[in-house]
Amino acid sequence: MTHDELLDNIYWHWKNADDAEFFGLSGYRKTLRAVVELHKPWESKHDNLIMCDHCCSEIYPCPTIQTIQKEII
Repeated sequence: MTHDELLDNIYWHWKNADDAEFFGLSGYRKTLRAVVELHKPWESKHDNLIMCDHCCSEIYPCPTIQTIQKEII
């Protein structure tokens, strides 16, 4: 799953939920999206690896993104 697909999945995962649940989870959804946006991929020019922009030393997807993907899918 790409970074953009994960962001879309976070939105649609709760968008299709019951309205009361959706509005109750709105703050959590925003927080989760912020974490995913922080851990965006970038290509290292030095060694042509896709790295996590936040972790810097982790190959993308980093453990944070892997955990979020596992729980959402």
